[in-house]
Amino acid sequence: MNLSNPANLLIAGIYYVLVGLVSLFSLFGVYILIRYGRSLPLAFSIAVVYALFFLKILMETSQTLHALLS
Repeated sequence: MNLSNPANLLIAGIYYVLVGLVSLFSLFGVYILIRYGRSLPLAFSIAVVYALFFLKILMETSQTLHALLS
C-alpha cells in the first residue's frame, strides 16, 4: 500500500476509522444478544457465526483497499 500520497493516507484513515466504528457497534450488538437472548447456547452460536461473517467481510474490504491504493 502506497501511503506517500496524502489522498491515499486520507482514504486509508477513513477506512480504518469506519472499521473501528462498525466493530464497536458489532460488539455492542453481540453483547446485547448474549446478555438479553432467550437461550445462551443459541446466542453464542449466532455470535460466532456473525463474527466469522464479519471477519470475512473485513478481510475482503482490506484486500480491496490495498489493491486500490497500490
